[in-house]
Amino acid sequence: MRHSVLIPTTRPDLLPRALRSLAAQTVTPAEALVLHDGGPPLDLGDWPFPVRSLGIQPRLGPSLARNVLAAAAREERLAFLDDDDEWLPQHLAHLGEGSVDGLVFTDALLQHEGEGWTRPFAFRFTPELLRRTNPIILSTVGVSRSAFWRVGGFDPSLSRYEAWDLFLRLQDAGVPLRRRAGADVRYRFSGRSLTADDKAMAEAFSAFCARHQLAIARKSFASMLDDPQLAPVRDDGVAEDSDR
Repeated sequence: MRHSVLIPTTRPDLLPRALRSLAAQTVTPAEALVLHDGGPPLDLGDWPFPVRSLGIQPRLGPSLARNVLAAAAREERLAFLDDDDEWLPQHLAHLGEGSVDGLVFTDALLQHEGEGWTRPFAFRFTPELLRRTNPIILSTVGVSRSAFWRVGGFDPSLSRYEAWDLFLRLQDAGVPLRRRAGADVRYRFSGRSLTADDKAMAEAFSAFCARHQLAIARKSFASMLDDPQLAPVRDDGVAEDSDR
C-alpha cells in the first residue's frame, strides 16, 4: 500500500533527521511532500524516493499547511510526520497492513529532549477512549485521502488540538480508526514544541471541549503516562520496534 508522506515545517534545521527516517523504511514511501510554512521552498537534496518541496507565505499554521499538502498528494493513503519526529524502519510497513479505507495508527516513544527520558506511549483503543483523552499521536497516523476530505480535512481555525478534532470528526462520520500495536515512531518534544506554550494550550483546550461537548481535564501526552485513570487501558508491555 503506497503512501504520500506529508511534512509541514517551520524548523527546517530538523528536516534531515525526519527525511533520513523515511529513507530507512523497509517500505519506500511513494513520495514525500514538505511544506515550508511561512517561507520559500527548501533545497532538500537527493533521497531514494520522490520529494516535492513547497513553500508558502504568509505562514498558514499547522492545519492549513497540512491541508495544502494533502491536496497536493498523489496517493490515496496519506501519512503524517512532524518535522521534529522520526519513524523507525517498520512504521510505513505497519501502516500498510489491512484495508486501504479508514485510519490506522501505531504506538510511539515519547522522548523529552530536555530531560533526557524516553517512554512508550501505548493505549488499548476504543471509540469511547477518544472522548476521554487523545491516545493518537499524529506522526503515527495513516489515513485514506477520501476519508480525510470527507470530513473536510483539518479545521483551519485550529492551531492546537487540530489532530484530536480531526480524529473525533472521522469517528463521528463512521470512519474506522484502528490501532496497530507497536511503538515505531519517536515523538520528540522540548521547549521548541508548539505544546510548550501552556497558557495558549489551556485556552485552546477550553474551546476544543466546548466544540465537542466534552467535560474532561486537560492532559499532555507525557502526563497521560502516569494518569491513574488511564492505567486500565495503558499497554505497558509495548516495547520499541526491534528494527530501530
